[in-house]
Amino acid sequence: MTANKSATIGAFVLGGLILALCTLIFFGNFSLFSRKKHAIIIFPGSVSGLSVGAPVTFRGVQVGSVDSVKLQFDTKKHKAFIPVVINFDPRRIGFRQNKDSFNNELQEMVNHGLQAEISTESFVTGTSNIFLDFDKDNPAIFHPEMADNMLEIPAHPSTIQKIKSELMNLQLEKLSKNTNETILKIGKLADQISNELPPLVTSFRSTSDNASVLLNNVNRQLNSTIQNFNRLLTTSNEQINNRGKDIHKVLVSTDKTLADISALMENLKSITSPRAPFRNNMESISRNLADAAASLRGFSNEIERNPKLLLIGRRQ
Repeated sequence: MTANKSATIGAFVLGGLILALCTLIFFGNFSLFSRKKHAIIIFPGSVSGLSVGAPVTFRGVQVGSVDSVKLQFDTKKHKAFIPVVINFDPRRIGFRQNKDSFNNELQEMVNHGLQAEISTESFVTGTSNIFLDFDKDNPAIFHPEMADNMLEIPAHPSTIQKIKSELMNLQLEKLSKNTNETILKIGKLADQISNELPPLVTSFRSTSDNASVLLNNVNRQLNSTIQNFNRLLTTSNEQINNRGKDIHKVLVSTDKTLADISALMENLKSITSPRAPFRNNMESISRNLADAAASLRGFSNEIERNPKLLLIGRRQ
């Protein structure tokens, strides 16, 4: 009775173990009958949060997992590197050209810019995974001396790692010191302003009052000037109106004088005309005067030759 009971319990436990093992095989992330493909990624920086078994994804699709993580120091370059070996599940990656040459196709992807970076899976737990994608902006850096004859996928720092690196490179102590000095200077400037501001406000008020008085005086003088100018305009208009009649008389007299001058010019033209009687008379008088002058000239010549002519006259 006891032996049968023990056998029953043993069979139940064995069945449970077999069922659990089958569950892990068929529903877990195990591939006992598939051959894994390995590749290596050498990170020059921190891989914080990355552990063995962490997923390896390509644009959100899990294509493998992390197989090992170790630290390796390069004595020649005096730098520390972290080689991470990952294994791919060929069942999750399909190549249309050549299904049997996984490494060759993966190498072709690397040649076309396939790179890896550390991606933070959860900010709460701090766990990370490896994210694969094509990136031709960052140059591919290989480390053949540490690849152990495995296919190497180049790595580049993620955006978060770049931000962390820049923050770590910041001289926080110096920045804090400069900030404190700036705050002290601002405090001194505020005290100086608070001490100098009341006299400045008083001076500004006095200047403002003086400016107001000056503006009022200017306004009064300007109003007086405008009034005088208006009176001057009014007086000028009255004088122009009063002188309008005199100007009209002068214009009428001027017109009459111009008419007389025109008539005189016409008379002068008629006198100086070649056919005018006055001109003919003047020409006749001129000829007579010329003849008389000639006679007198001859008579004077005879007297000069014979002065006795004045006493005895000419003999017939």
